Amino acid sequence: MMLALGASLRIRLPEGTPTPFAQSPPGKALGPAIYIFWHRELMPIAWYCRGRGIGVLISQHFDGEWIARICHRLGYRPIRGSSTRGGQMAIEELTRFLNQGGAVALTVDGPRGPSQRMKPGAVYLARETGAPIYAISVQMPQAWELTSWDRMRIPWPGSRVTSLWSGPFQIPRSASAEELELWRRRLEEELNRLEEKLKSQRQA
Repeated sequence: MMLALGASLRIRLPEGTPTPFAQSPPGKALGPAIYIFWHRELMPIAWYCRGRGIGVLISQHFDGEWIARICHRLGYRPIRGSSTRGGQMAIEELTRFLNQGGAVALTVDGPRGPSQRMKPGAVYLARETGAPIYAISVQMPQAWELTSWDRMRIPWPGSRVTSLWSGPFQIPRSASAEELELWRRRLEEELNRLEEKLKSQRQA
């Protein structure tokens, strides 16, 4: 179902959008990077970024196995663990993957919220590995909105999705705990800024 829906979407990136692989077709491997976005925007972003071997964090809960299979089919590299179960193991695996030259994608308010409140894991990983962070947001004018904690949005088949990216953001390896918190707040604000910018462009 997701494959058919994703293939029907018309995903548009405004001219000049600084994606690290805007001109790169699916199938081409990426260098170390951390892509962050809100959980509610997962579906179209997962489709657009498919086929590049990006590492994604998959829950160790009972439903994690079938989610991992879907991710593998879309060309992602499943990494098992979450902030609620196996968190330290997940951080270690993500760090190893980035240090080996991989890229990872993180829903930074998941897996249980609060919605649009960024957790600190991404900035910690960026400091430890030196990988740059890219922020991503999407606008779906035609979408179903679920009643889940994140108000997950599923675009209508054949609908248009507009995306904005920003970055790279480089976290200094010398950053203190206080500085990491400042970066976390800055990136949380950046994700919300991108979302508001997309909304204003739609209304213009």
